[in-house]
Amino acid sequence: MPNNGQPNPKAGWAFVHGPGLQGQPARVEQRGPFGDEGAQTSNNAELRAVIGALRFRHWPGEGFRTVNGWKTSSGKNGKTNVKNRDLWEMLLGEVERREEQGLKIQFWRIPREWNGVADAAAKKASAEDEAPGQWEEMMGLCI
Repeated sequence: MPNNGQPNPKAGWAFVHGPGLQGQPARVEQRGPFGDEGAQTSNNAELRAVIGALRFRHWPGEGFRTVNGWKTSSGKNGKTNVKNRDLWEMLLGEVERREEQGLKIQFWRIPREWNGVADAAAKKASAEDEAPGQWEEMMGLCI
């Protein structure tokens, strides 16, 4: 996770995809998925982790529901523009792609104490010297 509000903030992200695993960590990139300059913030890190988890592997049969919200209102939430719009667009695109494959995506809010492994992995990643300059794909195989 990042040091928000500090000079030269550094942000890391991670997700854990099974019991007993240490997580898949990485630094938040300097540029988002569409080449926009990105900020090293906790919001970016959290969205990046969700996108990374969805793209990590093919998740058939995992039972998800979609989130559509502001998508139909031209990227606005009430009267203001949505922050991190590029990441939200990427996330919604991933959700739609998975639905086309017969999957539905469901998001659960979990207690902070259940997120310890992913949080520790993200903090470790944020301590790396350099953030990648461009968006990086992370893919894996779970066997």
